[in-house]
Amino acid sequence: MQTVPHNTMKSQLFALTIVFVLPFLLLCQVEAQVNEAGDDGFLERQGYEFILNGKPFYELSFNKFDLFWQLLDAELGRTGYGDHPAETAEQALKDLHDLGFKTIRVFGFSWNLTEYFDLAKRPKYLAAMDRMLDLCDKYDIRVVFSLGVGHDPIAKPLDENLRDMLTRHDSKSRKRVEEYLTAMVIRYKDRKTIAIWEHTNELMLMADIGGRERIWMGQPVPTLNEVVQFHGAMAALIRSIDQRHLITTGDSYRSSSWHLYQFGLGKTDKMWGLDTMQQVGQAVSLAQEPVDVFHIHDYYAMEAFGFHEIMGPEGKPVPLKLADWRKITDTAGQPLYIGEIGALAMKRDANNEKFWTENPNWFESFEGPDDQNAQRIVQLVLEQILEAKPALTHWWTYQSNRNVDQNNPQRFDLDMRRTPDLVRMIVEANRKLQKETMGFTYMK
Repeated sequence: MQTVPHNTMKSQLFALTIVFVLPFLLLCQVEAQVNEAGDDGFLERQGYEFILNGKPFYELSFNKFDLFWQLLDAELGRTGYGDHPAETAEQALKDLHDLGFKTIRVFGFSWNLTEYFDLAKRPKYLAAMDRMLDLCDKYDIRVVFSLGVGHDPIAKPLDENLRDMLTRHDSKSRKRVEEYLTAMVIRYKDRKTIAIWEHTNELMLMADIGGRERIWMGQPVPTLNEVVQFHGAMAALIRSIDQRHLITTGDSYRSSSWHLYQFGLGKTDKMWGLDTMQQVGQAVSLAQEPVDVFHIHDYYAMEAFGFHEIMGPEGKPVPLKLADWRKITDTAGQPLYIGEIGALAMKRDANNEKFWTENPNWFESFEGPDDQNAQRIVQLVLEQILEAKPALTHWWTYQSNRNVDQNNPQRFDLDMRRTPDLVRMIVEANRKLQKETMGFTYMK
C-alpha cells in the first residue's frame, strides 16, 4: 500500500472540506438571507410563490381601481365621486380590512397625468397619493400600484402616439412617462405599503392589432417585440431606483396574440387565427420575461367556454383554463398574478341577441331577478381560481363610487351594501385558497 505524505493528506482533507462543507455553509447563508429578507415586511418571491414576513403568501382579493381617483377628487373639490369621495374611499378600505383582505390593486395615476404635470395642482395630486397609502397602512392593506405609464391618453395631448411613446426614447411622451415613474418610485420606494409596482395596464392588447401596417383607428400601434422592450426598459428604470419591490406588467392578452405577432412578421395569413395553448403561452411569456411576476387579466365570458378560447389538438376551439396558465407560469418559474378577473353582466338587447341565445342562463345584473344566475356564474369563476391556485388574484372590482356607475344595471362592482352574498362568496373562496396553500388564513 502506498503511503500518503502528511502535507498531501492535509491538502486532500482541505479539498474535501471545500467540496462538501462550503456548499452547505453557503446554502445556510442564502437561507438566512432569504429568511431575513422575508421578515422585513416587503412582499418577495421564491420561484413561483410569494413570501411575506417569512411565510408563503396567497390571496384572492379585489381591485379598488378608483381609490386614488376618489381621493384626488376630494383634494381638488371635484364631484365625479359624489359629495363625500374621501369618506366613501375609506369605507371601502375598512370593509376590506374587516373581511380580512391584505392586498388590493389600485390605479396610481390620473388618466393622462394632466394634474401631476400641472405644477399648480401637483401638491394636491401628491397629497391624495400620500393619503391613499396612509389609509392603506391604517387598514393593514398593501397595494399593487399600477403606474399607468404605457397608455395612449398620455401621448395624444403632446401630439404624439402610442408607438412614439414606446419606441422613441427622445419623444416628449416617453420623457413624460419616465419622469412620472421615476418620481413615484423615488417617493415611495421605502414604503412596505407597496406590494408590487405595475408599470402599465393592458398594453399587450395593443400589440400588432393594426395589420402589417400596424395602424389601428388611425394610430400606429406597437409590435409584440416593442411591447417587450418597453416592459424591459420600465422594469430596468424601476430597479435602478428600487431593488426591494417586485415588478409586474399589468398585461392582458388575446386568444390570437401569437397569430397577430406572426401576421405582422409576414409568417402567417391568419391574422386573427386562434392560438394553441403553446402559442398564446409563448406570446404572453415573452412579454413577462423582463419582470418578476407573470401578469394576466381574464373575464368569464360565456357559459360554454368560460374564459378565452384557444385551438385544441383536434382543430376545434377549447377553453383556456386558469389551471393551464398555472402550468405555463410554473414552467417560467414566476408567480401567477391575475390582476383582473370577474364575470360581467350583459344587457338584454338587440346588440347582444346572439350572446343571450347561446347563454340563456346568464345575468343582466348582479342585483335583481338575475341574482341567482349571477351567483352561479361567479361560483364557476371561483372554482377555476381554486383549481389553479394563482399566487395572487384581484377580482374586478370592489365598490365603484363613480357617479356614472350608480344607476347602471350592468355595473361591474361588488360591495357589502349592494351585493353582500357575492362578496362573502369571494371571502370564502379566499379562505379556502389560503388554507389549501398556506395552511392558515388571514380571513376573519
